[in-house]
Amino acid sequence: MAEEALALARQTGDAATEAYALITVAHAPGHELNAENLEMLAQARALAERAQAYDTLLQATVTESDLLEGMGEHERAAQVARQGVISAREYGLARAPGTLLAANVAEPLISLGRWDEAGDVIEHALELSPPPGTRAVLLLLTGQMALARGDLAGAARSAAAARGALTRLGYRDQTHLPLALLETGLRLAQDRPGDALTIAGQPLDRADVRRSPRYTWPLLVAGAQACGAALTSAAARDDSLADRAHRLLDRLHALAEEMDVIGPVQQAHRLTFAADSARAGAAGGAPGAGAQARWDAAAQEWDRLQCPYPQACALLRAAEAAMDGGDRDGAAQRLARAAPLADGLAAVPLREQIGSLARRARLSLPVRPTAGPAEGDFGLTAREIEVLRLVSEGRGNRDIAAELFISAKTASVHVSNILAKLHAASRTEAAAIAHQVGLTDDGPRAAGPPKS
Repeated sequence: MAEEALALARQTGDAATEAYALITVAHAPGHELNAENLEMLAQARALAERAQAYDTLLQATVTESDLLEGMGEHERAAQVARQGVISAREYGLARAPGTLLAANVAEPLISLGRWDEAGDVIEHALELSPPPGTRAVLLLLTGQMALARGDLAGAARSAAAARGALTRLGYRDQTHLPLALLETGLRLAQDRPGDALTIAGQPLDRADVRRSPRYTWPLLVAGAQACGAALTSAAARDDSLADRAHRLLDRLHALAEEMDVIGPVQQAHRLTFAADSARAGAAGGAPGAGAQARWDAAAQEWDRLQCPYPQACALLRAAEAAMDGGDRDGAAQRLARAAPLADGLAAVPLREQIGSLARRARLSLPVRPTAGPAEGDFGLTAREIEVLRLVSEGRGNRDIAAELFISAKTASVHVSNILAKLHAASRTEAAAIAHQVGLTDDGPRAAGPPKS
């Protein structure tokens, strides 16, 4: 239909419709990101700009950033979406397309492990009262971070609010599958494997899931984890739960064999599913041959994609497999890599699992970073250093907020924290300290406090 619309639009000289049709063709399900698709999106932007069709112009940016993120080009995806947020503001469209683009900024930041930065972007977007679908997307991203950090109450609130926002909207794979993913993970964290099985299995009957591998592969992984949890808990006391888990695991395997794999992110999920489903199948018994190799392959792929959270999860499982195989040195090496990743994300439950395995195996781990000031940076977070650079340029809170896609209130909080950590009485003094010790430079920072 889009190709037919494209031909008709060209015949009639309808630039706006031609642009929209080009976007639809470029984003057709199953299409990989390639030079041809990017060229179509560039053409769509030029046509939409000429026709002053600003909604369509921003839709091209939404599509490009979405394609980039789906293909694992996280940094490029965030950059494209950031520019789109700026354009949306200029066109007076900050609330609808602008907040959707903000979600497309936050998602790759989450992939890259820049969770605090993503949280600031999401907070500002929610303050703009986005449409229900976009609000749900933002809430689901917030919920996933809360769940990974052990804030189960916050994750539950986000899931409930997202479900409420979607009440009057029809099924959309890009929202309902992530909602099932979040709720499955939440039930597992609450030690309710039976409920997790139910939630993970519900979307599998829809034909849509086969046409949406980007959102289905993560749910397959969560479903395999739910099966493993159910089989472990049911091994001694609940045959009916074990039967449900085995049946769901069979369905997951069948679906995985039919699912496309488009790009490296989906390949990483497929590798993770292979490892998790094998682990679930071996629940309560020997882990089986090849477990360590499967987890190492998944960890390597997530590392290549610069996704620290799933990488750390895979490293933990690889360490477990190494211990089961009697390879203590291999387990120690993998845990030593996983621990700082979890620490850097403040992913408390994952870090506790890493520590628990290390204690059981009597392995030492790297010392956790302390909460006190680090040498040379006064304990400032990466986000606060970013804000401090803008303060040093003389930017006010509103300018900082606009530059970083956060609210002026959030910018003000960051500035207050910076002043406290630097023991500075004013923004000017903070800027002077920052320049003296090199905090606002791209090069190496000077160590220690400023000399008086």
